[in-house]
Amino acid sequence: MKKRIGDILVELGFIDENRLQMAIDETKKSGMLLGNVLLRLDWVTEEQLQMAIAIQSGAKILDIKSVTIDASLITQVPLSFAVNNNLFPIEKKDDVITVAMANPFDVVARDELTRMTGLRVETYIAPKEWISDAIDLHYNVALTIDDNIEMITRSELGKENIDTNHIIRLADLLIDKGSVLEASDIHIVADTNLSRIYYRIDGVLRQNYLFHKSFHKSLVQRYKIMGDMDISNSNIPQDGRIQYKGPVGEIDIRVSSFPTQFGETIVMRLLKYSKVVGNLDRLGLEGADLYRFNRAIRRPYGLILVTGPTGSGKTSTLYSALMNILNPEINVMTIEDPIEYVIPTIRQTAVNPKAGLTFATALRSAMRQDPDIILVGEIRDQETMELALRASITGHLVLSTLHTNDAASAITRLLDLGAKPNLLASALTMVIAQRLIRRVCPKCMKSTPIEPGEADIFRKHGIEPPNRLPRHTGCESCHNTGFSGRIGIFETLSVDRNLEELISAGASLRVMEESAIKSGTVLMLKQALKNIVDQTTTLEEILRVIADA
Repeated sequence: MKKRIGDILVELGFIDENRLQMAIDETKKSGMLLGNVLLRLDWVTEEQLQMAIAIQSGAKILDIKSVTIDASLITQVPLSFAVNNNLFPIEKKDDVITVAMANPFDVVARDELTRMTGLRVETYIAPKEWISDAIDLHYNVALTIDDNIEMITRSELGKENIDTNHIIRLADLLIDKGSVLEASDIHIVADTNLSRIYYRIDGVLRQNYLFHKSFHKSLVQRYKIMGDMDISNSNIPQDGRIQYKGPVGEIDIRVSSFPTQFGETIVMRLLKYSKVVGNLDRLGLEGADLYRFNRAIRRPYGLILVTGPTGSGKTSTLYSALMNILNPEINVMTIEDPIEYVIPTIRQTAVNPKAGLTFATALRSAMRQDPDIILVGEIRDQETMELALRASITGHLVLSTLHTNDAASAITRLLDLGAKPNLLASALTMVIAQRLIRRVCPKCMKSTPIEPGEADIFRKHGIEPPNRLPRHTGCESCHNTGFSGRIGIFETLSVDRNLEELISAGASLRVMEESAIKSGTVLMLKQALKNIVDQTTTLEEILRVIADA
């Protein structure tokens, strides 16, 4: 016999027996459910009640911060049914549909959903407010964005002076659309007679809208006003920041303008902190790599570098590291260009070269602020590099980024900048090289026999080739791209005693790389090929992102 919710709450220590009995008496008088009574009396939180319901029902609690929603399910589950039963469809995999419900005991709703979709139902518990917000966003907002955009652009077509209210509304709708598509960037690009609207989704640009050129200047000016930029000067690049609040929630947006021959181009980076910054294992670090990184960031001193091209997720990795070691007893300072994620309790500074505040000058001043940990956005020059090395051997943990293709190349890059080999060997703790690859969409993925040339790539890197390889196709769920979401691929290099000696002796890149491999470093391409064996991505995607195969 299943335990009652009240008994579970008592066992968990959330309420005592006296309050439970008082709440039970109230349910008899009011006819309300026990959980609702306890919430109304403010004797338990919704999270505590969910935990008890999860224990009783066997359902899992939904991680609302990292959930990925399949927008195509909206067409299969009617809005009225979702609202009346306080549920929201999340994703479909094979013959199972995952659903968020406030009440996992609602067998009638589950049976009706099975009949409606022809799928087995897997239930997750989620707060009522989250379900309500998700319904508002994905039913009431997402389904009307394109209709509203079309209505505005059609009504203003051919007009010389476009209605200001319509431009304000259109600018907001384009941001809303980016959030619904989970885009990282929005591009407003001027062309001869057009304004092209692109969204970067899973690292790839995709054109979504074409507007008449008459809209372009007004949209640019609107975004520049929102970003507190100078609308009177269109001949120089400018940067700004937008704190957007709309039906999709609150979004921190970094906006940049750039003059071109056809007019200014606007690029907006949508910064969603909770989506990218969190547990290190969510980034894609696994096993020994995760263990080594966790150990390195918990050292009281040393230099940790994250390398890779622009857009490879370096900043997210560094911020996730900070959030895993942050506590009130340490002073954390950052020097960035610009500040990407605003985090309370961390002292963050944006460089301003025009005012003389460079990475080097800011780092020198930060050292006088008694820091424990310093995040330097990027090591670009000799002075910044020397200061970072000096800080890391004088009792500070320094985190920074560098633009190199692999982990071992970071060592030669610092030596090229003028680092003294002995100093570098003593200061450097770890280098992580990384890339972001797209996950193949599980809903439309096809599997075909491996070709001989493809099998040779696996054998070349010491991996037994699989008999079949995943191939991307495209469906409504993945916007016909064949991919859905991204995952990090990492190459971690720990500086041990042997590597220290090689750095001090000025060994070649190949010798240092071979030493790192013997100490446990797995090269990035080999890591990536393992993801193909696991059916996570495709060989074509790996070759697109990591060229050396």
